[in-house]
Amino acid sequence: MNMSSRIIRGDGRVQKLKGTSIPGEAKVLSGPHEHVMDVEKQAFEQGYAEGERIGKEMGEKMIETIVKRYDNAISRLAETHTALAESMEEEIVRLALEISRKIVQRELAMDPDIVSAVAAVALKRVSNHQSITLRVSRQDFGRIRTAIATTNPAVQVKEDASLERGDFVIDTGQTHLDGRIASQIEAIGHLLFDD
Repeated sequence: MNMSSRIIRGDGRVQKLKGTSIPGEAKVLSGPHEHVMDVEKQAFEQGYAEGERIGKEMGEKMIETIVKRYDNAISRLAETHTALAESMEEEIVRLALEISRKIVQRELAMDPDIVSAVAAVALKRVSNHQSITLRVSRQDFGRIRTAIATTNPAVQVKEDASLERGDFVIDTGQTHLDGRIASQIEAIGHLLFDD
């Protein structure tokens, strides 16, 4: 075989090409090879682009899932925080109310005449009512009966064993005033819890 002719095998047929120069021969030989390289390059680029697109979609889905989990965790944390804050607030209010009750009881023990003064103020609110009855505890009865008799003799003062020291209840033909310490503190608690 001489240099001027070569056999190129391609699609199953044998071809004999005649050429006079090596550069022409290279051009003929490199044509199909170049085409194969181009096809391979295009396939690689398409595969790479498709892989990149799929990877990007998968990454976005993973990030979306993580963000949803993060949002859910933040929401649960916020709900827990709110519930805890409300629970603590309720407990603080209950504690403050209990402390208030203890302070009032201590003040009444130190100055029993406070009940007479508070009852006198409450009686002024119903001074134009008929048949006024002031019920007080056994511990406060003597002192309050004496104090009220001098300021408003029309008021009937009665001892009520169900009442504790510092408590009083006013009954008239038109109304009922509950001056029990526990009732007053409970009313304050309702106002605080409703807000």
